[in-house]
Amino acid sequence: MAFDLALIFAGVTVALLLAISVWGVRSVVQEYRKDRVPALLYHHFALKNTETKSQHTDYDPVYFCYDTAFDEQMNYLRREGYTTISLDDFIAFQEGKRALPNKPIIITFDDGFMSNYLYAFPVLKKYGLTATIFVTLDPNAQNYRKYAHVDLPLTQEQIKEMSEYGISIESHSMTHPYLSRLKPDVARWELEESKKRLQDILGKPVHYLAIPSGAYDRTVKRLVKDAGYKAIFCMLKGSNNMRSDRFALRRLVIGRDFSLEDFSRILQPATGCYLRLTSSIQNFLLLSLGPGGLDTLRNAVYRSKLGKSLIRGQLRFVLPGLIVTMIAFLFGGLSFVLRSYF
Repeated sequence: MAFDLALIFAGVTVALLLAISVWGVRSVVQEYRKDRVPALLYHHFALKNTETKSQHTDYDPVYFCYDTAFDEQMNYLRREGYTTISLDDFIAFQEGKRALPNKPIIITFDDGFMSNYLYAFPVLKKYGLTATIFVTLDPNAQNYRKYAHVDLPLTQEQIKEMSEYGISIESHSMTHPYLSRLKPDVARWELEESKKRLQDILGKPVHYLAIPSGAYDRTVKRLVKDAGYKAIFCMLKGSNNMRSDRFALRRLVIGRDFSLEDFSRILQPATGCYLRLTSSIQNFLLLSLGPGGLDTLRNAVYRSKLGKSLIRGQLRFVLPGLIVTMIAFLFGGLSFVLRSYF
């Protein structure tokens, strides 16, 4: 019995390693394409020189950025010859209707917090860059309540001002729920109502969506298409290209403690390969634990003493992936064995 269990567990481990190897080769092929288009993801912003250290701890370190760091990063993109493009540009490229500039990049913001307007918008104007903001419209949404002591929702006036300047305003649902946990009728309302209300505010079409918290499955994908969206970002990491599934687009998350070297590194194909692997494992855990369970696990890791070191410097590109990989191996292997015997 014990020998059989060990044999099965070893077989599962070998199969997982083989699958990761195959996925690794595929990731290299995708990330080193000449038509790769990275998309950056930001959330909150804070003034580095005026916020107190205690206030900084109220933000999720993975999901906020200092104003000075954002300025430095945008200046880097300009110096290195990157050109910001919109999702309209990218979809037109996929459809063969438009060529891309030499070094295209998409800049995105999720949630629709006022710090986007106060701290990021002036920097974008300073360097002549464009971006896309995915907005949750309900000001009483749980995500807004969670950060109410450090950030507020965008006002309609701010949304319209940025839209008139050339910033794309798109949907992040009405209330920022786990869409995959909702009944189809409720999820459909979240998608359609957000689209309709944003179009009423902006006076222009809304075509794109970012899935809140990565809570995404086949049903949500079908509902998104039925609601008339042209493309969506989910939780997947890495870059996009002409052959990318436009209903499962990838992004690169920019966190608080990124140095300029970190920022430069995350734009490179090699880092994209690594991030594709870790996001696949994230998706495995998402399916196993559910979106709420994955959020709980992630928060527990990053708030631990070990987690504090994982979000600093180059360690973020190595240790978190190794830890999550080991967790996934153990969880997947043990689950298989238990289901087989019990």
